[in-house]
Amino acid sequence: MAPEDVRQHGRAGDASERDGENWGSLAQPPRLGDHLSTRIAELIGRGEFDHTGRLPSELVLANRFGVSRPVVREALSHLRSMGFIVSRKGSGSYIKKPSETAPHHVGAVGFGPVNSLAEVRKCYEFRIGLEGEAAYCAAQNRTPKSLAAMREALKRMEAAISRGLVGESADLEFHIAVARASDNEFFEAVMQSMRMPIEFAINLARSLTLTRPLEHLKAVQTEHVVMFEAIEARDKDAARLAMRTHIEDACMRIFEGPGGGASRTGEPKNIIKSEDVSR
Repeated sequence: MAPEDVRQHGRAGDASERDGENWGSLAQPPRLGDHLSTRIAELIGRGEFDHTGRLPSELVLANRFGVSRPVVREALSHLRSMGFIVSRKGSGSYIKKPSETAPHHVGAVGFGPVNSLAEVRKCYEFRIGLEGEAAYCAAQNRTPKSLAAMREALKRMEAAISRGLVGESADLEFHIAVARASDNEFFEAVMQSMRMPIEFAINLARSLTLTRPLEHLKAVQTEHVVMFEAIEARDKDAARLAMRTHIEDACMRIFEGPGGGASRTGEPKNIIKSEDVSR
C-alpha cells in the first residue's frame, strides 16, 4: 500500500467510526507471542541460553513460560523475522551472532537489550541524531528500490494497525530501510548492531499506544508517511526534521503519556517546512 493509499484507507474508515467517535476506540491488546518474543530476546541478551547458541526446544520453552506450543512457534517466528535467531532443519533454533546480522565489511558492536527505562531514553536520544542524518542522506541518495522497501514496511505497519497488533518488526524495518537508502553503510551497520534495544523501545512504545485510542496509532503511522514523502521528494531538510520529530515524539509518548509528542492533537507536527531546520 503506497502512502497515498494509507491516507485514503484512513479516510474510508472515517465514516464507519463517526457514530462511535466519542466512545473511545479500543485496539486489541498485544498478543502473547509478542510478549514471549520480547522476553526471549531479553534472555538472549543476558546470555541465559546454552553456550552453543542453541535455544531450548519448543516443548521446554512452552513449559518454562507456561504457554502453548503454537505461542512459542509464533514467538520464534517473530524472532527469526527480526534477525535474532536462525532455524536449522532437524537441529532447532540458534542465536544469530552479531557478525551474521550486520554487513560483514563493517564491524558491529551488537548491543544487547536495554535493562532500564533510563537506557530506553538514552537509546532514543542517540537515535535522534543518528537517524536524523540518515534520513537527510536518504532523501539525497534514495533509489526506486529503497523507496519500494519503505513502502512495503508502511504497508505492513498499516496492516498491523487494522488488526490491532503491535507491528514493531515492520516499524524497525522501515527505519533500517531509511538507513540503507542513505547509501552510507555505516548508518545501516549501527542500526543493525542496535536491533535489540531499538526493537525493545519500539515494542514498548507501540504496546503502550495499543492501550490508547486508535487515533494515537494512526498519528504514529502518519509520522512515518510524512518521513517517506519527504525522502521521496528529495527534501533533505524536511526528511531530517521529520525523522528527528518522530523519534522525539515516540520518546515523549513513553515518558509523558498520551499528551506527549504529536499525539496531543492526533496529528503530526508541521514538520514539512524545511526552512525551520537549523543547519
